[in-house]
Amino acid sequence: MSWTKQDEIEWTKKNPFRTFLGVEIEHVSSDGSGDCEISIMADDHLVQAYGMIHGGIYCTLIDTVLGTAVRSVYQHDTGPLTIDLNVSFLRPTGKGRIFATASIIKAGRQVVVGRADVFDSQRRHLATGRGSFALRDNPQHDASR
Repeated sequence: MSWTKQDEIEWTKKNPFRTFLGVEIEHVSSDGSGDCEISIMADDHLVQAYGMIHGGIYCTLIDTVLGTAVRSVYQHDTGPLTIDLNVSFLRPTGKGRIFATASIIKAGRQVVVGRADVFDSQRRHLATGRGSFALRDNPQHDASR
């Protein structure tokens, strides 16, 4: 059993919040590493009063791409729930396509820790973060990662 890019696309179609944001699945690793990438088109609805993308969007992208990474590393939907999220803002950006990448640092039986980064279309680094997730489904997985 593996969790593919197509699996994540289908899962996203059933997720009202991701659909509302217009999340696009760019890459999902099939090797169980958890490496993945998503994107959204940041438009007028996502800017704050100064014309820059609201920082909460960076947080949302980091949280969202880490959920994709968790499904990818366990190769199925483990029902990850965010228990901790830390985001550092590196630079502002305006409207346009924004990308978020993620990888898993530690995949345990009950808690997963991952890191993620947000970039603009010129691949300028906008934000970086780390998140921890509780698994609702206790997967059979090599906890030595």
